[in-house]
Amino acid sequence: MKKIRVGVIGAGNIGKVHIDALRNLPNVEVVSICSRTNMEERAKALNIASFYTDYKEMINQENLDSVHICTTNDTHFEMAEYAIEHNLHVVLEKPMTKTLAEAKKLYDLVKDINLVHEVHFHNRFYPANQEIKRNIKKAGKLNLIYGNYLQDWMTPKDQFNWRATKEASGVTRVIHDVGTHFFDLIEYVSGHKVVEVFAELKTIYDERNGVLIDTEDIGVVIFKTDKGALGNVLISQSVPGIKNELKTVYVGENATFSWDGKSVNESHILYYDKDTEIIKTSSIETLKNGIMYDVDGFFDSFKETLRGVYHKIENREFKQEFADFSDGLHSMMIVEAIYQSYVKKDWVKLNEL
Repeated sequence: MKKIRVGVIGAGNIGKVHIDALRNLPNVEVVSICSRTNMEERAKALNIASFYTDYKEMINQENLDSVHICTTNDTHFEMAEYAIEHNLHVVLEKPMTKTLAEAKKLYDLVKDINLVHEVHFHNRFYPANQEIKRNIKKAGKLNLIYGNYLQDWMTPKDQFNWRATKEASGVTRVIHDVGTHFFDLIEYVSGHKVVEVFAELKTIYDERNGVLIDTEDIGVVIFKTDKGALGNVLISQSVPGIKNELKTVYVGENATFSWDGKSVNESHILYYDKDTEIIKTSSIETLKNGIMYDVDGFFDSFKETLRGVYHKIENREFKQEFADFSDGLHSMMIVEAIYQSYVKKDWVKLNEL
């Protein structure tokens, strides 16, 4: 069986997860990696013979079919553009790009050509979320969608990361980094699309490790959907003691569906007049062909997301569940609308951007 040749740009923590997930797929071979520094050492540790410090050189020389871009936000556009121009399928870590303008350009590049493109929103592939999506009609008309995405790794004042400045991250930090996960998930599960937002952002520390900070630590967003629901979300990476908590709640006329994020295999249905139902499921039908794949955590969700991507490359008629550049563009419109709302202190409609 001829394997799909993949190059990975970015050999940090998330790039390594991509590589490990790809190595669990029978139709894929990771043939090369690229990063700015320590490439010989990193390639040896990952048991990859071919390595580069220049992504263009890797794309030009390695006869790739697909490329994964696992780098800082400010590099996504140029790398994806170059890959597309060289007829490569593209997997992009979220957020799609640093700016909305860049996302629009990438979408325009792929919308009329036969390439597979993905923006990596892996939470779609947890069994709990797929089960809610499958049963969401039982809730009746959805009137309210709410939740949070909270972490604590940016709590210390001396904690600094490239995401903390607009130069590398974009106009927001926590909205770009984890808020995009929340919005993609609730839209995927509910079938609603966010159309209007009102937001407030707060920066806790104006300086970290001697660097002036121009991005937010906290985001609070109220939103409206195209199907008449209201929603709100609290997003922060400076909540002491909460390591990683993504919660989503879908409130309908008949029932409430809830995922508390504690288990990727368990969700709840709450009723007005009867006991709460606990729904447990441990596997998903990634390829819609009757074969079930176990998903027990973060790594498995990556693997199943990419299983769908590489099945799509070989079977273009496959009806995908993964997010593509159209979804990525919409996600970036939400980010931009949130930032504009914060600046203007007013509601902002996505279709007016």
